[in-house]
Amino acid sequence: MVADDYVRRQYNRQYAAFSHSDGSSSLLENRSLEHPQTADLEVGGRVTIPMTVAFLDLSNFTRRTFWDDLDDVVDLAHAVLTGFIDTVDRFGGHPLGLRGDGLFVGFGGNPAFASAMALGACASALDAVENGANSWLEDRQMEPIQARAGLDAGEISFVRTGNSQHSEVNALGFAANFAAKCEKVANSWEIVVGEGVASCLPDYRFFSQHPDSPKKYTRFGASKYYRFYDFAWRRALPHLSGVPEQLLGTSTSQVRSS
Repeated sequence: MVADDYVRRQYNRQYAAFSHSDGSSSLLENRSLEHPQTADLEVGGRVTIPMTVAFLDLSNFTRRTFWDDLDDVVDLAHAVLTGFIDTVDRFGGHPLGLRGDGLFVGFGGNPAFASAMALGACASALDAVENGANSWLEDRQMEPIQARAGLDAGEISFVRTGNSQHSEVNALGFAANFAAKCEKVANSWEIVVGEGVASCLPDYRFFSQHPDSPKKYTRFGASKYYRFYDFAWRRALPHLSGVPEQLLGTSTSQVRSS
């Protein structure tokens, strides 16, 4: 998918000057990157949803923007992020927003199921980059790309912030903030998760405590600790076979646990 999208964008850009439009549109219906429960929020309005959130990121991408032609960088980032969005959709998640060369996503519903599907989506996305997109890039003597992810679970408050002319839905909450920290501490090809995710899943075969864990928070002389873990996503890949086909595009929030 990444290779096809990249080639198509390169072709369209190179030959746009020679093409002619009849004014018709073949674009699919555009859906914003947002949670469906936030679409109708007015400025100052908010909704709080328990969910597993994740940041999927292209790591070390700044170096590429320094060396490579900007159009090529944009085409590649677009193709990879499009692939991330498709993977999240297939695992029942909500793509919530783009963050430069990364994607912010959320999975609602039963916490254990939501966390499992969020991890599955991130693992599948990293595998697609490492063993799909990079093989294609290397065949063309192009520098490979790198990816990583950070996740956590908890209550997320979505609030529409701004004024009557300019506003955006912003996600606030410890889980969102800590997921971002997990993504930053992750090296390329790593998935790091907060305690909120790990505690949802009883099978600890896939988790090992991160060397820098726990994180210590101190206020007014009192300290609390919050643990975070490396997720062995390559070991989990065999367990993901057929999962998107079973979901059939159904969001995790609509799946009822027995």
